[in-house]
Amino acid sequence: MTEIPAEREFLGSKPREHLTKVLTRTDPIEVSPDGDLIFDGYKAEDLLSEFGSPLYVVSEQTLRENFRRIKGGFERLWPNKVVVMFAIKSNNNPAIRAVIHQEGGGGDCFGLGELHSTFMGGADPDRIAMNGSNKTEAELRAAIEKGVNVNIDAVGEIGMLDTICADLGKVGSVALRIKCSPDSLVSSSSDYLGLARDVRTFLLREKWGFSVDAAVELVPEILKCRNLRMRGFSLHTPRFTQNPGLFATCTRAFAEAVIRIRDTTGYVPELIDIGGGWPRDRDPESRKHLLNTSSVENFAEAAVASLLDTFNIRRMPVPELRLEPGRFIVGNAVMLLGRVGQIKRDCGEVWVNVDFSTNNLPRIDTSGSAYHFLPASGMDRPYAEVSQIVGSTCIDSRMADNWPVPKLAMGEPVAILDAGMYADSASTQFNSVPRPATVMISNGAVHMIKRRETVEDLYRNTSVPEHLLPK
Repeated sequence: MTEIPAEREFLGSKPREHLTKVLTRTDPIEVSPDGDLIFDGYKAEDLLSEFGSPLYVVSEQTLRENFRRIKGGFERLWPNKVVVMFAIKSNNNPAIRAVIHQEGGGGDCFGLGELHSTFMGGADPDRIAMNGSNKTEAELRAAIEKGVNVNIDAVGEIGMLDTICADLGKVGSVALRIKCSPDSLVSSSSDYLGLARDVRTFLLREKWGFSVDAAVELVPEILKCRNLRMRGFSLHTPRFTQNPGLFATCTRAFAEAVIRIRDTTGYVPELIDIGGGWPRDRDPESRKHLLNTSSVENFAEAAVASLLDTFNIRRMPVPELRLEPGRFIVGNAVMLLGRVGQIKRDCGEVWVNVDFSTNNLPRIDTSGSAYHFLPASGMDRPYAEVSQIVGSTCIDSRMADNWPVPKLAMGEPVAILDAGMYADSASTQFNSVPRPATVMISNGAVHMIKRRETVEDLYRNTSVPEHLLPK
């Protein structure tokens, strides 16, 4: 058998062993005595037979458990209110949003589309934030009409918001987005963004947020607006590390920025929002298949300690804490199921074609994300060969590279873990391939929450001028 990369030697000699070694505490996954993959009580083969292939499958219970875990991790440590705001960009299905709303969660959204999907699934406006560096007047008006908090990220938004609120006879809730890029990150590297060095420069060049100097000038301007209520500050540190200490470096710099603004302007925030970027236990975006050695609880401890230590030293009242996780809540709550297609052995290589592609997991192509691929039946067969798992589009669409598999046959069910984050919401229709259906398993029942696209759906909004039509 072709040599397996050292990073994957831990996978074991059979798919069952592989799965056992990478399971995390909220995975709704098991293997039956007959070797069939079971997701939240349902056999993968049965789901594919009933709903077609490929198929996204969501576990409602896992969504709830992940939400409660991250909320509890911060609530145990923070002496004031904690609001968990689901980043709907990670998965914009309204049924998933509805589960978060039932759990008491808020949300982060960009643009009219995400605002719409947020409220389709239910939302408390006071717990929703509108983000974006180029918000249009229509987006700002919709946000004020809905009563959600706007995180100001451009100078021009201030006057636009004040005018819109005056026109609507409302007082708009706003916060100011801050940019933090501590000097200590100059020599830090990223396990996700592909930066060998100098994360600080990367963060400085991001379009999000204002420097502390700019914020000191803008806070008094916002406070003068009679139609705006300044509530606090927000920070978003993207997912760039599995090191809680590096993340805490950013939140400490954020706390120091808030204190400097207070000392200069006299403004004391009622809330701070420390954004998302929280890595998961099984972390495809690390570009490795090994489990993350730091838990979300470790990240919560590091972030909270950096904030509270800084606030306490400088006698800053502890505000409400908000955070915007997406991947952590929805990542392992969704599995992508499909079937084996053609298998080719030539040139000393094995290619296993499957009926999903990087259309359905685009971060393989854009970020090098590394997912776990498994046969979903016969999971007690020994690994027999190393293969390239490839999708059916006309690009390489490599789902897994040099991946150990048992002898597979056309039509067999297969699965990819962690398909909940930036998969369906970022999916494409490249090669005019319709996107899969999505089902949700809830208390033992299966519900269709997104129907399968058809080829007609892909071209519904197109037309051919009459003079170009065939005669």
